[in-house]
Amino acid sequence: AWIGPIAILSLGTASCVVFTAFVPPVLDPGLASRLPLIGGLPGDLPVYWLRFILSFLLLGLLPLGMSLLLRLRPRDLGLDLGTPLLRKPLYWALIPVAIIIGAVGGASPGLASYYPYSRDLVGRVASQGLLPFLGHFGAYFFLYYLPWEFFFRGFLLLGILSWVDRAAARTSPLPAGPAEPLLLLALVLFQTMPSAMLHVGHPLMEQLSAIPAGLGFGLLAWRTRSILPGLLIHASMGLGTDLFIVLKASGYLG
Repeated sequence: AWIGPIAILSLGTASCVVFTAFVPPVLDPGLASRLPLIGGLPGDLPVYWLRFILSFLLLGLLPLGMSLLLRLRPRDLGLDLGTPLLRKPLYWALIPVAIIIGAVGGASPGLASYYPYSRDLVGRVASQGLLPFLGHFGAYFFLYYLPWEFFFRGFLLLGILSWVDRAAARTSPLPAGPAEPLLLLALVLFQTMPSAMLHVGHPLMEQLSAIPAGLGFGLLAWRTRSILPGLLIHASMGLGTDLFIVLKASGYLG
């Protein structure tokens, strides 16, 4: 019964350590500029793409591979488009609210000096219009936000809960019930810690907000058994932040 949780926690720990070591503020930017393929890109793009590649691999692809080895199904990991919440109009009304909240955050000097991850994006938007921003946000969503929510709320939270439920069903002569509430609380708190700590080096306001966000998105993933509702809200907040900062810095907002 412990094989699954040990494997998940071991890979999760290693992924967090490696990811932290090779993204800012720990990363030496000179290292990214010496890497093949992305090292020759102009400006800050080597560091920018290294962050996205590592998040896709360490927080997405490797945990997914481990999950498949453990015979966890995509639905066990929160990859479920059928959650009823996504069919409720009230939920979709929260998306523009999340964008506005992100934009309000982008108006703060701390976040405005840190985001977007490519500071050169401002110049490209000023000279080429919004097309570079659309490319930026597409990469941000699929290579960063999706792996992030999958790793913390899917792999570390729902993956372990699903494994425990399955193990209980195999070993107990009684009908299997949901994981114990105390285990659920422990896992929601647990996945919040690394997700918050990976914000070290970010603006203080964001570091502090990562704690309630981690708890909220964790509880939402548990209640819906899907990472998608939290993913869309999280990405919408990031969209609002980056869009406001880029439009303001490039002169579109005066």
